[in-house]
Amino acid sequence: MKIALRVAACILVAPVVLFFGARGAILLATKVLEHRYPPPGQMVDVAADRRLHLYCTGSGSPTIVLETGIGTDWISWRPLSSALAESHKVCVYDRAGYAWSDPGPMPRTALATATDLHAMLANAPVAGPYLLVAHSFGGYIARMYASRYEDSLSGIVMVDPLQEEDGHAPNPGPRGLLALLPPIGLDRLKRLYKGAAALPPDLKDAPEPYQDRFIFASSMVQLKSERNEFDSLPLSEQELAGVQFPADVPLTVITAGHDPEHWRRQERLVHMSRLGAHVRAADSGHSVQQFQPDIIMNAVEEMLKKTGS
Repeated sequence: MKIALRVAACILVAPVVLFFGARGAILLATKVLEHRYPPPGQMVDVAADRRLHLYCTGSGSPTIVLETGIGTDWISWRPLSSALAESHKVCVYDRAGYAWSDPGPMPRTALATATDLHAMLANAPVAGPYLLVAHSFGGYIARMYASRYEDSLSGIVMVDPLQEEDGHAPNPGPRGLLALLPPIGLDRLKRLYKGAAALPPDLKDAPEPYQDRFIFASSMVQLKSERNEFDSLPLSEQELAGVQFPADVPLTVITAGHDPEHWRRQERLVHMSRLGAHVRAADSGHSVQQFQPDIIMNAVEEMLKKTGS
């Protein structure tokens, strides 16, 4: 009987020990990675106790600022950002809780992020005006930013932006115990062990900042921030319902795919600006920057021509 109780106790305790052991290892990996892969850009104050990581290349005006979607980062923009940086100043950054940036107060809504973005650019300082190129959820952020900081903008290019009418599938992330020990945290351990050997083929010859961003990025803090952005989408949409997009801000909307209903919904966004234009990326999935980056490049260059930049 006693042996059976001991076996049962071990069975119950083992997962707890494994859990905390793995969690401790992941936290230790975070500390080691922070030392091994320091941020390639600058850490900029956005509040008394928080900093965001900003990485800028190239030169010129206006400054092109890339805003990513939920759960993605600026690695996926590498071919486009590198090409743009040959003749323009291009800035990418990690939102609160992503990669090197400190986590921010919850909820992580479009307003919270737009406020952070403005503070970061002002405190860096990065000279305006800014041309925001925003993908997916980044479209919400860009709309909120425009409503508050119109005078700092030269224009906005939205890349297959999220819309209120799209609806949102339930967050597929794990819940309960698994939410505290996500696979992405274990992936961080593998990247710590493998280093550059963990890089996917398309990053093997990439500039070092993009390689470091990939290796460093897989943290439990980032996953928590991503989930909160997703779970807070209804709050972001409530925020947007209370603001108006400035009609004089030039706007280009790039819509992916062939779906006529998707095109029609995004056409409504175009009409928020009296200087709106609509472009189709017919051969793209949602991440146009990966499928057809040349379309985004052309849209940016066309906007710069129209605004005399």
